[in-house]
Amino acid sequence: MSIVEKAVEKLKTLQPEPPVSPRIETGSPHPAPTIERLRDSARAVDQATETAPTWHVDHRALERMGLLSADGEANGRLTDQLRRIKRPLMGNAIGKGARAWAHAERIVVTSAVPGEGKTFTAVNLALSLARERDLEVLLVDGDIPKFDITRALGLEGRPGLMDVLADEQRHPAEVIVRTDVPNLLVVPVGGRQSLAAELFGSLRMEYVLEEFGGRNLRRLLVFDSSPLLATSESQALVSHMGQVVVVVAADRTRQQVVNSALQSLNGSHYVGLILNMSCLPASENHYDSYYG
Repeated sequence: MSIVEKAVEKLKTLQPEPPVSPRIETGSPHPAPTIERLRDSARAVDQATETAPTWHVDHRALERMGLLSADGEANGRLTDQLRRIKRPLMGNAIGKGARAWAHAERIVVTSAVPGEGKTFTAVNLALSLARERDLEVLLVDGDIPKFDITRALGLEGRPGLMDVLADEQRHPAEVIVRTDVPNLLVVPVGGRQSLAAELFGSLRMEYVLEEFGGRNLRRLLVFDSSPLLATSESQALVSHMGQVVVVVAADRTRQQVVNSALQSLNGSHYVGLILNMSCLPASENHYDSYYG
């Protein structure tokens, strides 16, 4: 049994029973003005991102880093693997025109410890999802210590996630960067904050996430998080997500470490495991998942 198979079996013992559906009371519907306010807010975010200047992405630089080509079909094996990884995630988020569960459009990519390839996976997943004709992808840099996505795209110094969390006067749409990659938007990490874990765990965080995309069925959010066992803010960030993708370095990450990381995810609706840096044949599917 592989490390991923063992981890999935361990995960099954940690998942809670599916929640009982709440009783639905019949009666007067929610007041129309509330629904209209939600629609108006969604329109405001869309309009702000559509009118913002477009940020140029250096496609050749992405390819040099081994990332998926944003404007072509280079690296066919990687392209095919990403297609297999994204299908279940898309199905949960937009299958049959509805979310499989609350916040299924929020996908976080993480790992147990540093060096397992989570940022590489997060960026490639976002680029692959952006190729879908009916989707828009918002890639968010939530790795506060390293902010590799922000640096790779040359977005250092721009306001980002942490700024909009710390400043309630700032609208979330202000930090969304529209790129020249079709269907791809980015939120950089922003300025350093000493209370990152507390900001991630706040009610403000939930509001920001809703403004980022919770009301737009076409938009998926892909977060790059710091490793689960390396920082406290990763736990707070993951608690807001509907789908969690854990990257595991093949033949390198100890079983005990993987189990500890999965233990911290107890209660997540959906957890997927990606076996990275594997020498197995290309025909093998290195992705396992489990529904809570």
